[in-house]
Amino acid sequence: MVPIPAGGTQIVFVELKIPAGHAIPRHLVHRVSIGDGTIVMAAIPVRRAVKMLGRPVTGSDWIAADGPGSDPDNHHRRGLFISNGSLTDSRRLAIDWKVIRNGRSYSGDAHAATSYYAYGRPLLAVGDAKVVRVEDGHPDNPAGHGADFHPAEPITIDNVGGNLIVLDLGDGQYVHYFHLKTGSVRVRVGDHVRKGQVIGAIGASGDAREPHVHLEVTDASETLEGEGLPYVIDHYSVMDPKTGVRSPRTGQLPLNGMIIDFGM
Repeated sequence: MVPIPAGGTQIVFVELKIPAGHAIPRHLVHRVSIGDGTIVMAAIPVRRAVKMLGRPVTGSDWIAADGPGSDPDNHHRRGLFISNGSLTDSRRLAIDWKVIRNGRSYSGDAHAATSYYAYGRPLLAVGDAKVVRVEDGHPDNPAGHGADFHPAEPITIDNVGGNLIVLDLGDGQYVHYFHLKTGSVRVRVGDHVRKGQVIGAIGASGDAREPHVHLEVTDASETLEGEGLPYVIDHYSVMDPKTGVRSPRTGQLPLNGMIIDFGM
C-alpha cells in the first residue's frame, strides 16, 4: 500500500483484458474500497468507434518504441499532463517509430541525425483526412540521450512536438505526427489528403532525442490536450528479431517493442 498524504493525489493505471469473442461493454463503473467503505464512480462510456488506419511508413525493421503496453517505464502510457485544470494523457497509445538494425538505430556518428536509419524517411497519411494543423521551421536536434541531450532550441510546451502535422480523421478523432524533419512538410492547413500520400519526412525536431516519428490518435487537435484513443492498423507483419520470420497481422494495434514490416 502507498500512503496518500493529505491533499495529495495517487494515480492508478488499470488494464482490462476482454477475452476474444466476448462483447465489449458499453460502460465501465469503478468501485473503490477504502477501509470499510466503497465509493462507486460514475459510469464511463466505452468508445467503440476505433479507426482502422493505414501504415504511417514503409519498409521493414521498424520498432514500436514505447508503444502500447504496461511497462512501468513507458513514458507514453503514463505521460500525464495538466490541461485547463484536468489531467490528460494524449500519449496513452502513442508509438515512437524508429528503424532498428542489428540492435541499433544508427550507423556512424551517434550525435549526427543523419546517421539514424529513420532520418528523412517519408511519412504517409494514415487515412483520407483534412489537415488541421501544421508546424515547420523548428531545427533538427543533434542526437543524444539523458545528459547528452542538447536540443537545438529550448524545449517548451509549445514546441515539444517540433515540426508536426495533425490530420482530422472524422468522428472527433485526430492523428498527430511529431518531430518531422525541418522543411519536409508537404501539406498546408485545409488540404485534403488521401491514404498513403506522402505528407512529410522523419526528423529530430522538438523533444526528440534521436530521429523518429511520434504518432498518436487523440480526441483533440491541440498538442497534449486530448485523451489518447485506441486505433488499429490495417495490415503489417511482426518480425521475429532472432529468426526474421514474419507473422501477418490484420486490423491490430502494434504493441511495445514489436519489430514491424510495413511492406514496400
